[in-house]
Amino acid sequence: MNDTTPVYLDEYLKLHAADLADRLQRLDAEEGRALLRQLPADKAAATLAEVEEEKLPELLTTFDAAQLAGILQHIAPDDAADLLQQLPPASRREALAKLPVESADGLRALLRYPEDSAGGVMTNRFIALREDMTVEQVRELLRARAQEERTEDIAYLYVTDAAQRLVGIVSLRDLVFRRAERRLGEVMNREVKFVRADADQETVARQFEHYHYLGLPVLDADGRLVGVVKASDALEVAAKEATEDMQLMVGLSGEERALTPWQHSVKRRLPWLYINLATAFLAAFVVGLFEDTIAKWTALAIFLPIVAGQGGNAGMQTLTVIIRDLALGELAPGDGRRALVKEIILGLLNGLAIGVVVGLIGWWWKGSLTLGLVACAAMLLNQLAAAMSGVLIPLGLKALRLDPALASSIFLTTVTDVAGFFFFLGLATAGLKWLGA
Repeated sequence: MNDTTPVYLDEYLKLHAADLADRLQRLDAEEGRALLRQLPADKAAATLAEVEEEKLPELLTTFDAAQLAGILQHIAPDDAADLLQQLPPASRREALAKLPVESADGLRALLRYPEDSAGGVMTNRFIALREDMTVEQVRELLRARAQEERTEDIAYLYVTDAAQRLVGIVSLRDLVFRRAERRLGEVMNREVKFVRADADQETVARQFEHYHYLGLPVLDADGRLVGVVKASDALEVAAKEATEDMQLMVGLSGEERALTPWQHSVKRRLPWLYINLATAFLAAFVVGLFEDTIAKWTALAIFLPIVAGQGGNAGMQTLTVIIRDLALGELAPGDGRRALVKEIILGLLNGLAIGVVVGLIGWWWKGSLTLGLVACAAMLLNQLAAAMSGVLIPLGLKALRLDPALASSIFLTTVTDVAGFFFFLGLATAGLKWLGA
């Protein structure tokens, strides 16, 4: 498809913006730009607001500064700021210069905050009131504002003082059921939960998950109301953080998708694969230390992957639970020791239960009691190592102020492989020396 190729525009215009964005992202860059050029400004704006961030830079080059300014006026300020973040600084300044002064100033204020902060995900579209206003005055104000701007995402009204400091909150339900002459100061809730503008977006998502808010006010360092985080934005943050943690656990960037260009994927994956290769050689080195033992007792080779694999599986169970609780803020600083004790107990019980089964199989299969005892003991020790590593690796990364999910599975696999091989082959060497094969 190019500029001279007909586009089934009527079909595209009937699609929801999110569905159209999905189609757009499956086109190559030139086809995507050709489609965008044929869409009305409001439809193009709604579609771009749904496109994944990594696809936006190549699509935004479709428009000049004036066209971009027109598109930005059709979407919410927080979405407009997200689009501007994907532009080079010079293009961003040009687009802002084409906007009305009030809109441009509002977007510049949003762009000052880091993308992963409460300020970076909030909208500056909210309604601030004074506590001496009556319920009827607020109703009139809302009716007037409904003609001027979108109001479907307004769940709460915020009461501020003369310095724009937040003093209370009023729900739409209060406006419906309270008497018209009542003052907001009489009906508002003064116990308001809020977040600071520089709070991490993951903290914001936890607040929504814990308290089930529809909106959360954002205050600057002086307590002034500067924006609101909507529940829909918090849900998007939670999904993004969960995806990032899941990918980081296996050495991905946290930003990769199925349709990410292969050039980007290989740059993000290859470094961690090299790290994994280095850890694999470390495990191989441990095996190499016991070459003579394996040569004398070849049956050991059969049980090596069993001991290491079971340790890896058990460790991943622990790791997943710990990282999940850390991500949701459910593991307080003092809970680390209790979690470690619990996992050690589980490691002992699981190691004993599995070790006995493996030991009996080894004895029955190869007719060697020594092999059964070695396999049982090695399994028990490796289950303990896996349990401890599943707790200590993410807690250690957090103590170093690194993301606990950062390739934790690679480090865990290294521990369980190296420890499993060492325990099994070390015990086998002692068994050959003292008990005989």
